[in-house]
Amino acid sequence: MRFLPLALKSVFRNKRRTTLMAGGIGVSVFVISALLAVQAGFGSLVSSAGESLLNVYEKGIACPVTSRVFDSYLPAIERLPNVVQTTGVLRGLYTYQDKENLVFVSGVDYDSFRQMKEITVTQGSEAEFQERPDGALVGRRTANQYGWRPGQKVTMLEDTLTFNVSGVFESSDQTYEGGILLHKSYLAKLKRDEGKSTYFVVEVDDPGAVAGVSQAIDRDFANYPKPTKTQSERAAKERELQDFIEIRRMLSLMIIATIVVSIFGAANSVSMSVRERTKEVGILRSLGLRKRHIMAILVGEAVMVSVAGGLTGVALAAALLATGRSLGGYIPLVVSPMNVLAGVAVSLAIGLLGALLPTLRATRLKIVDSLRTVD
Repeated sequence: MRFLPLALKSVFRNKRRTTLMAGGIGVSVFVISALLAVQAGFGSLVSSAGESLLNVYEKGIACPVTSRVFDSYLPAIERLPNVVQTTGVLRGLYTYQDKENLVFVSGVDYDSFRQMKEITVTQGSEAEFQERPDGALVGRRTANQYGWRPGQKVTMLEDTLTFNVSGVFESSDQTYEGGILLHKSYLAKLKRDEGKSTYFVVEVDDPGAVAGVSQAIDRDFANYPKPTKTQSERAAKERELQDFIEIRRMLSLMIIATIVVSIFGAANSVSMSVRERTKEVGILRSLGLRKRHIMAILVGEAVMVSVAGGLTGVALAAALLATGRSLGGYIPLVVSPMNVLAGVAVSLAIGLLGALLPTLRATRLKIVDSLRTVD
């Protein structure tokens, strides 16, 4: 700690280099924090699935959104042992203002849906939504992203869909909080899908009965015009995310590549700084400072710059992603305390590893050779 003031003074000796090094590491940590937010979004989406809930889709459909099952199946499913209640959900993917703004719209029978999904209306009126055929409840993330407020009329890029925002809601199920809830009858009429759902949500009285009920549903409708594929809600969400699995792998590789590039960048900056101060290192050693003391000063300087840049990068990522944005209108971007700690840890590692080799090289020079160095 006694060398901390000296290290702090050294940080500002070359302000341009310090700024560039901190900025480079800040950008790297910003990218890493954003990628980690996407990774965390995958996890939060799957973990929000109910343990006692099943999703019933049309069998043989590659894209879950294109699934259509007949609502006439619901009474037969409700009569099965261990089934508590059911509801149908009609989903569609719409765009707002431009093709990059994708929003999932879910048509629901609200009375049965809210008994199975935790829905808390935080703004506006739930009663108004129930009274208005074209009313909508907008998820918190979607409302924040597009600035929608209760009382606002919204028209999607597809002109057939217009609705009035009755309220903003929060839900423990991230699938719905990043989208819009409409009355199923209203959405079905617009999509010409009356009497159909994208999938059914089925609640059972015991998580241990999930497998048995799934098999019973698929067996009962095996010979119907639209046979079913029933899975636990967790498995169904993982299936919906299948298109993103390869992206998730690529994210891991990008994080590693970003860290490696940052280490080399930090090493280059520290190496230039140490090279310019080789004679100074020789003078300090001739005055009695040991190698480890000089290393502490040089490494401490690099770590301070690196951590400052890292904190800036994490703060920028948190500020940007706090607006409630989502990936593909579906996957929430989550900046958790662990993401912040990871960003700080990465910046610390970049500073340590980047400074280690240049400082070792400088302190291993003989004092005479250091003093002979020409500035």
